Amino acid sequence: MTKAQLRELLVSNPHDATQWIKAAAEADISPAQIVWGQLLLDGTRIARDPAAAFVWFERAARSGDPDGQNMVGRCYEQGWGVEPNPKLATEFFELAAAAGHVWAQVNLAQMLMRGGNPADRPRSFELFRAAAEGGTSKANLKAMNSLARFLEEGWVVPADPERALHWYRRAAVLGDHWAQYNLATILLGGGDLSAADAWLERAVAGSDDGFRRRIAPLLLARSEPAIRRHGLEALKRVAASGRAADVVAYASAVGEAATTGSQREPAKRHSEQPATETHPAEPRYRLTSIGGRLVGILSCRFEAISRRIARPSNATSAYSEGAL
Repeated sequence: MTKAQLRELLVSNPHDATQWIKAAAEADISPAQIVWGQLLLDGTRIARDPAAAFVWFERAARSGDPDGQNMVGRCYEQGWGVEPNPKLATEFFELAAAAGHVWAQVNLAQMLMRGGNPADRPRSFELFRAAAEGGTSKANLKAMNSLARFLEEGWVVPADPERALHWYRRAAVLGDHWAQYNLATILLGGGDLSAADAWLERAVAGSDDGFRRRIAPLLLARSEPAIRRHGLEALKRVAASGRAADVVAYASAVGEAATTGSQREPAKRHSEQPATETHPAEPRYRLTSIGGRLVGILSCRFEAISRRIARPSNATSAYSEGAL
């Protein structure tokens, strides 16, 4: 069975499938080893054990499975069950990328960029380009956004705003939230507030809390009320998780939004390149009755603020299909 079939089986019959996947992994079936390792890494239906997950990924990698090689690279990159080791991470990404593994191509390109050596940029550019042109999976979309950034900044080839816009828009249409955010910022810079507003709404609604935490302060720093509204919405969605720091951040932002006359510096746009800093794990708190009421009250205040913000209308997009 393929990994996709194993995961489908896991969804349809989780109790039995977990045991079958473990048995198949022990029988040296590499797709099962990778799925079993992912279950251990995530703590899905079993106790979380990153060290054991690494062992299973490594077993699959030793058999020559590119998925296993890529996951071993990720473990060394992120420190999942093993000490972080960028050199080994790069080596395993190289192995999988040579076999045509798209995620490994993207991960390798990012590792090269993170290394900071300008001589590695042409290789990163080619890896992103190849992955961007290869399909429409999540890995392909990530590559599209990174390729667009290269083209926008002129890091390897001369800056090409039209081609950058093409790749941002292609990934955005296919649902990549970083591309939606970057596209919105370009449109905003061109004066198309209506189109930027629509893309930001999609980015905030369809993303994850990590993304929302990163873009919220950037959106709240904008001078346009309609754009700041998306920053508040991002924090509102994050605060629903019940994490104390998120509830406090949302409360602070709502209080600031209620004031008038504040001036904000324009925000700088972030690329899809992964953040170099790491955030210490913070405990998650279940919302107490008081915390729940607080979020509810803040949400009401946010809705009142949003109603006072006039949404842009009767504006057309600054880009055309011909330019893409």
